[in-house]
Amino acid sequence: MSATYCQSSVVTKEKLAKDPDNVFLSRAPRLRYAAEFVKDIVLSSSGLMNYEIGGPSIKPYQPKGIWESSTSGRGQLARYVQDHDEKLYRRGMYTFIKRTVPPPSMLTFDGSNRDQCEVKRVRTNTPLQALVLLNDPQVLEAARVLAEKLEAEKISEEQKIEKAFRLIICRKASEKEKEILFNYYKKEKDEYAAEPAKAESFLKAGEYKHEQTISKPGAAALMQVVHTIYNMEEAITKT
Repeated sequence: MSATYCQSSVVTKEKLAKDPDNVFLSRAPRLRYAAEFVKDIVLSSSGLMNYEIGGPSIKPYQPKGIWESSTSGRGQLARYVQDHDEKLYRRGMYTFIKRTVPPPSMLTFDGSNRDQCEVKRVRTNTPLQALVLLNDPQVLEAARVLAEKLEAEKISEEQKIEKAFRLIICRKASEKEKEILFNYYKKEKDEYAAEPAKAESFLKAGEYKHEQTISKPGAAALMQVVHTIYNMEEAITKT
């Protein structure tokens, strides 16, 4: 919470002239959050986060077959048994890690596989990271839960989109951003209204309970918008 840590990563001409290599910490580094924090951002912004401290590790959503492909077939860890309910929404740091089969989504974001002690993690940028944010069940579920909560609120469609943007990006959307997201919302809502079964299928993401008294085409369209915001670089980058 120090003023130094909370600095912006924007480099002004004055700062660049006085401190080109940032030796004196005149600005913040611009970097992607660690793997555990990426999950935490998704959970906290959607209201899913379980803030319980301590206790055993948990097994979140994971693609079928990965665990079993690298097991002896014996003992308690012979097969992957996913957790449910509140355990699914614990912080990323509580994720169970099997060294031969690390959690794939965390590994994609450079999480440690625990093979050896790491003094400092590397940070990479690969297309696989974008694919995780597009397809990971936890991200889709968070987008669905937040969309349904906002759809149930008695505010305008524009306000719902603005609120989702603030919750995830932690700033107000620009006029251009609002225009793009609202036009996308209207397009998706029209398509889901014409195909209710498609909206129903899209809203099945995750195990968390559903909001019952909502417009499903509206919730599905809003889920698409929230999912888009989660896929913005700024959502998982410290700036």
